[in-house]
Amino acid sequence: MLIGMGTPVQTLPLSAAALREVDLRGVFRYADTYPEGIEIVSRRDANTPDFSKLVTHRFKGLETVDQAFQMAGKTKDESGKLVLKVVIEMDDSE
Repeated sequence: MLIGMGTPVQTLPLSAAALREVDLRGVFRYADTYPEGIEIVSRRDANTPDFSKLVTHRFKGLETVDQAFQMAGKTKDESGKLVLKVVIEMDDSE
């Protein structure tokens, strides 16, 4: 999902999206959509996918930010696993 405008010209690898059967949806008007989006990904029912499975790589702490961004720039990690969503987790003291 592409939310908002960003830069006027967007470059997307459409052939890669087509090969992976990715659906792209753009939303220009995004006012007041965050509460609904948060509600959707927070659902825990049989009709809603487990969005936590989209996170493929986790890093802990500020000292791992460089590694996390390097990983996010890849399509696959060193073991061949797909890099889809990278999360940097912080403890409460950071």
